[in-house]
Order: sequence, then structure tokens, then C-alpha cells
Amino acid sequence: MKNLIVFISPRKQLYGEYAVLIKVQIDNALDLGWKPEDILFVTNFNYEYNGVKSIIVGDKNFCAVRPRSIKTSIIPHLVDEGIMEDGKVYWNHDFDAFQINPMSVSELGLEGLDAGFTDYGWRTRWCLGSAFIKTSARDIFTWLRDGIFVNLEDETILGKITDRNTHKINSRIKKMNITYQIGMRHVEHNYELATKPLKVLHFHPHKPGLLDIFMHGKNGINTPFMTDRMIKVFHHHGLK
Repeated sequence: MKNLIVFISPRKQLYGEYAVLIKVQIDNALDLGWKPEDILFVTNFNYEYNGVKSIIVGDKNFCAVRPRSIKTSIIPHLVDEGIMEDGKVYWNHDFDAFQINPMSVSELGLEGLDAGFTDYGWRTRWCLGSAFIKTSARDIFTWLRDGIFVNLEDETILGKITDRNTHKINSRIKKMNITYQIGMRHVEHNYELATKPLKVLHFHPHKPGLLDIFMHGKNGINTPFMTDRMIKVFHHHGLK
């Protein structure tokens, strides 16, 4: 499996919380056993940290109307350029979607399928902040890309094509357990739905109160969601 993180910007540099979060992502992944060559940080500028070098793509991949959806819209380009390879699974995720525990391809259950997506757990709407993708899903992401560039929400587009079962998409994708995307809302409800141990937490650590919920256990079940190992990585980068 490959760990895919995308950041395309006209500034051609990381800024604000992104400059911290990419280091958290890389250090956390390495600590979990990912090899540097399996961490794919796709950018439009040079970057290197802790043995991981950016994979540079063209500025044309920037989407001014929906910059947060570039990790979705760029997939066809990554397939066409050979950056994504046949026969591999890519975990494509936001900067603030953090892996907690090890994940394996075998546990995903994607044999014979093209992609795996979660919903929001508490809400039956697709969530694309943490997804598992193969190159065979290129056409699906082409539909999503085309909508994104005319300012449509990628999750809304995915909902429409699955509701209509466009090109029999529903036989090609899997709804993943919410353990791969525990988000910021209704965390107690999602915790109950999730298979354990939890695999991915998706929250903004710089937003007030969220570290209390996920790191310090100030939630409805009085339980920290982060492991001691992960907390050490966060502390190393000043997130307490």
C-alpha cells in the first residue's frame, strides 16, 4: 500500500498549519512502519523531510475554485503519469487525517474492487477525506474531477453517481467501516460504529478544543482516541 498526500498551491510552498502537519504525517507514517518510498507527497514544488521527497506535478493540477478537492481531482493525472501504479492500493487522505494503528491491504477487503470510501458514520453521505484507491478507479475520478473544476463538491458528485449507479459504479466500490475516518462530529457515535483498534482520526489539531477531545479524552466516553505512540509524535511537533 502507498500513502498519498497531495498539496498543490500557487504559492509553491507549504504555509500555516500545513507546514507542521506534513511533518506530523511523515513522522507518524515512518513510526508506523511505512517506508519513505511508500509515502508519496505530491506537490508543485520541491520539498524534502526525513527522507521523503516531494513528487512534482504541473501547476495545471491546481483548482482555484475548489482547492481542498485537489487530492480527488488529481487522481487521473497521477494514473496517466505512472505515479500511481497498477496492482497497488493508495491511501489518499487529507493533511488532517491521521493514521493511528497499522493498516494492511488484506484487511481492506478490496479484492476485485476499484476503491473504498467511508461515509460520515453519523450521516449517510460519502466522505472523501480518507479513501482507498486503485488505478482502475481512474474513470470514477475523472467524473469527480470534471465536476470539481466547475465548482461542485466531490462528495456530492460521488453521491449522485452512486445514487444513479452510473456505469454500475456500486459494484466497483466498497463502503468502508468508519474506523478509517473518525471525524470531528458525533465522535462517540462513530466510536461505537467503528471496528477496533481505530485506524484513522480526521480532525484539525489547531482548532480549539479538538486536541482535548482526541488526545486528552474530554469526550462523552472519557477516552483518549489517540495512542501514546501517536501523542508522542504530536508533542514532538508542538501539538499538545
